[in-house]
Amino acid sequence: MIDKRLSRVNDHEIDDALQKISDTTILLNFQEALVSLYPHLISIHAHAYDAWDDIIMPLFYQLVYKTFAFKYGIDVKTDETHTYMYTLRCYKGINHIECIPKHPSFKVFINDEWIDMDESSLEEKVLVFKSFGDGIYSLTGGLDIKEAFKVSFHLVEVDIVCVKTGYRSKTSTFINKEQFDFVFVAETYDKEIQD
Repeated sequence: MIDKRLSRVNDHEIDDALQKISDTTILLNFQEALVSLYPHLISIHAHAYDAWDDIIMPLFYQLVYKTFAFKYGIDVKTDETHTYMYTLRCYKGINHIECIPKHPSFKVFINDEWIDMDESSLEEKVLVFKSFGDGIYSLTGGLDIKEAFKVSFHLVEVDIVCVKTGYRSKTSTFINKEQFDFVFVAETYDKEIQD
């Protein structure tokens, strides 16, 4: 955990077994749950639009943020966390997940093409996790049944964010999930920034 809270109050029960599990494992557990669940959502036409949002957003909070709460012993409130799939104008003053590249260079899927990116292009920037997807199909928009069967969850959608300000400089960039380690960032919620 990257702890950016102004006060260090641990006010949540700690689960000792979770101390052995990395933040990356917790997030990839959710990705595996999506892969398992998605075919069942297609069969009942709950694979896109509001049905998708209504199922996945609370599931993400329960499987990921609530797990972080028990792992780190801190209260992680739903309205003080970055909501799955949402693009925020500012990631400062809200709990979120950062993506730490494992290698100095990696491929990025932007505007329907793969380009090379390296650490030097991320100077003074961080990658913030938004969702799992494939970079082609939007599950929050129009997606017919045939397209739904082509969806994979092997890519991570990230926003590129300025370290100092917390404001995003680029949104909806996709990178293979194997290129990252994931780290929970606990922040003191700042309503003025988020409004």
